Amino acid sequence: MSTHSQRQTTRDETKWRVLDEFRDPISLTQWSNSRSMREEFGMGPWNREVFEFNGVIPNCIEHSWDSPSKEADGGTDWLARGKPGTGKSTLANYLVVRLLEANDEKVVWRGSSSRSEWLPLAPWTTLYLPAGVEISALLEPKDPTNDAVDLDVDELTEIVRDVRRYSDPRELNQTLDEGSLHVVYPDPRMRGCQEVYEQSPEKQYDTPPNRETLFSSEDPASHWWFAWLLARVEHGPHHWTSLIFDEIGDVCPQSAKKDSYGTYQKVELLKDTWVDMRKFGVSVFAFAHSETDVHQMIRRKLRWRVQMPGTANPTTASDVVGFESIRMDRDLTSKWDVGHALMYTESNFEDFEWDPMPTSSSYKLKIAPETNL
Repeated sequence: MSTHSQRQTTRDETKWRVLDEFRDPISLTQWSNSRSMREEFGMGPWNREVFEFNGVIPNCIEHSWDSPSKEADGGTDWLARGKPGTGKSTLANYLVVRLLEANDEKVVWRGSSSRSEWLPLAPWTTLYLPAGVEISALLEPKDPTNDAVDLDVDELTEIVRDVRRYSDPRELNQTLDEGSLHVVYPDPRMRGCQEVYEQSPEKQYDTPPNRETLFSSEDPASHWWFAWLLARVEHGPHHWTSLIFDEIGDVCPQSAKKDSYGTYQKVELLKDTWVDMRKFGVSVFAFAHSETDVHQMIRRKLRWRVQMPGTANPTTASDVVGFESIRMDRDLTSKWDVGHALMYTESNFEDFEWDPMPTSSSYKLKIAPETNL
């Protein structure tokens, strides 16, 4: 055997050894996806009765058009903030299970070329990639002395339930499954985004200098999410839909300006879309290291906050953009352990806990469309 063949054989053996670390994808379950997830991680069933203030946690998780008294109809939202290592990623996975269980809805997780915090739920995940775009997939080891592993796109089905391609935001929304988790990677070519914007009768913003459109293939791929949310609101279908907006500050930074990509205008577009999102059953669950990572136009729209452990919760309304009152009068969270957090609104607050949801492999999955290679 030639040296080249030996190296290839070694790489293939390493690839399949690493892939074997992942749980097998679950194509069909006897029960719902959420029950299958719960049983895998030893979670008990959802129970709103364990909470004291229904308008805080149950109201945020449960979505209804006919909510009990003092609870809000339609879509909800939150901003969970905490430093790295405080459990935001585990909380996001826990939240997915509860949203599926409580509402049988469509859950979408913002795919990022640098992160794959959704991997604990990979066996139940439908992965969406832009059609006609070359994709790089890499399994990166936690231990830097180990080699990374390149994957072909068709080998991703060794990790996730299904891999689908989409051509534009409207088409993607038509194919999402109720009661399922979808991890979506944005289209760097921005196909269909300008059309969605132009079809909106009320949304008109300044065009970036030296170009004729608000959306362009020159934009950062993350700008695709502004068009996707607009498409979901204005074109449906209007089943319950939740977006897990991991690291929202990367998309809606406080530093957004009227630059050559129209970043500020698109943040303004999202702000103006927010009220309609609630009316059409869209919820956004955002995660950030700090409130100041997120543009204040968006922070003013978020009605629920989650303070992760290790940092003090706010005790005055001036600490929270968009709030006129705060019920906490002392530090509760700075000494809490990971897996214990505080959710609060302007009216009330309540703490809650969740258990770890580990992935079966120490490798991270990095997926990048062509412009991010």
